[in-house]
Amino acid sequence: MAKNLITSMVWAAAALTSVAVSAEPVELVPYKAEYSITRGGSDYGTGQRYLSQTDAGAWQLYGHTDISWFILSDERTTESVFWVSDEQGFIPVDFQYKREGTGSDRAFHARFDADTHQAVNVASGEAIDIAWQGALYDEGSVAEKLRLDVAAERDPLNYAVMDEEGNSKTYRFQRLGEERINTPYGKLDTIKVERVRDNKKRETYYWFAPEMDYLLVQLQQFKEGDEQATMSLTEVTYPKPSED
Repeated sequence: MAKNLITSMVWAAAALTSVAVSAEPVELVPYKAEYSITRGGSDYGTGQRYLSQTDAGAWQLYGHTDISWFILSDERTTESVFWVSDEQGFIPVDFQYKREGTGSDRAFHARFDADTHQAVNVASGEAIDIAWQGALYDEGSVAEKLRLDVAAERDPLNYAVMDEEGNSKTYRFQRLGEERINTPYGKLDTIKVERVRDNKKRETYYWFAPEMDYLLVQLQQFKEGDEQATMSLTEVTYPKPSED
């Protein structure tokens, strides 16, 4: 996840304010969201999240971040394919992850069989040892499911996730409240969500905007209290489903 994340404007997050929130369900629609990534108020890189739908009806989520900091570089791409049904929720089909830059490059590609609840490592052809009971998400699709559940005011926000190394994990989130924030896109009323970890060395926060169908408009990561990155919305468009 996605989506490891220009100016002092980002830091001017306003105090908590009243947001008119409806529990009306939000439906997935194709979108193209562009983000700026900052660190300490300075430009750090860019990010994208593109959601589209195939002619057959499957959903495709593309996530990308490109970070450059002095002599360091980090470029990450995730691609998720999944179905959504009223009975089963998200059904994973395919997940790809690639990381390039300073240090070791990494790549992972998994395919899923929902009928047998099995996943295969495409590179090796071997089955992945993963506990798959009920819904299963990946690093990309879990953020889409989270925003739908935040919109519907569901609780608890716990998800079984296959990470970018093929490991089975439980991601837990909690709703922190309403907040009005400044972004390059403009001032937005949001719902702030935190990823809950047993180890507090890492902290990740998400901001979803109800007025934009709970689109992810900001993401912020800390490590041992120090900001690692802040990803903020700069632009969003809503192409027709038939567009690439």
